[in-house]
Amino acid sequence: MKSLRVSQGIWKGKEIPCPEEVSGHLNFTNSLVKKSLFDVIDSRLDSWGISNQESLFCDFFSGSGQISAEAYSRGFGKILVYELDQKRFSGLLQLFKGIKTITLFRKDATKHAIKWELGEEKAYIFYLDPPYTYWSVTPTRMSSMLLQLVSHLNDLNKPYLILSQIPEHQKVEEIWSGLEYKVREYGSHSLVELSCKE
Repeated sequence: MKSLRVSQGIWKGKEIPCPEEVSGHLNFTNSLVKKSLFDVIDSRLDSWGISNQESLFCDFFSGSGQISAEAYSRGFGKILVYELDQKRFSGLLQLFKGIKTITLFRKDATKHAIKWELGEEKAYIFYLDPPYTYWSVTPTRMSSMLLQLVSHLNDLNKPYLILSQIPEHQKVEEIWSGLEYKVREYGSHSLVELSCKE
């Protein structure tokens, strides 16, 4: 079975098993996008003068857990991990067993986007890599979730960053309609970026 590796931090080099396909898709974040993702996060946190340890990292459609593992390895103070698929969730339980800074949720993130406990974190980072069908078949689920999440984060009045991987051939206009975002291109994949106004 193919494995993924943590690229930086205390878990650098650690292998993350690649889970089985769901509906014919593996849908994991490739290494170029992953590097770019954390480069953007590092740059934004640095501009805010806030450390990883002072920030919450949320992985809404975790899959293999490689992005959550990367966030843990890089020292984020609090990590929320969401995965609905039972087999993938079982793998996440094993991967993060005994780590107190990580909280796992076997829930549909589109229905539980703001149902997490507030803490002392100074900034919020969200990563979204939803199933392909959320882009092409049920984009209103993602759109509703994002609008609700952004409204909630604005009410909290703390810095935040939302990043989402866009698989090849998927359009973003309907999902992100009404929100101020920008798209970063990385080969056949892209990242949507949305953050609070500085």
